[in-house]
Amino acid sequence: MIEQLYANLSVAEQQRVIRAERFERHDEPSLQATKIHGYAADGGKCFYYHSFVLSEEGFDIDEFPLRIDVYYERVMAWRLKDGGWLKTTTISDQLDACQPRFHTRPAEWVASL
Repeated sequence: MIEQLYANLSVAEQQRVIRAERFERHDEPSLQATKIHGYAADGGKCFYYHSFVLSEEGFDIDEFPLRIDVYYERVMAWRLKDGGWLKTTTISDQLDACQPRFHTRPAEWVASL
């Protein structure tokens, strides 16, 4: 799983980030949410991940209640060796469509999380 967290980065970007030595994962099943913090050898936070799905209640064709997923978001961020963070965001606001579309924004540098 750890290598999957770095798979979204180019080889050049992978060389610029601090690799995490240990991870803490927190899940909230009722919200379909996950948060992961990664920590470097010195104990400093060097990786951040969250994902969640927003749902609405609706009805199927026979008027039975059901939950409809309508929005998805995933944010991943890696601390850079020269300061700051490299962050990517993936969203979908069409999860209820026949073919949900996911859009990943280009990686951006941010000063802090």
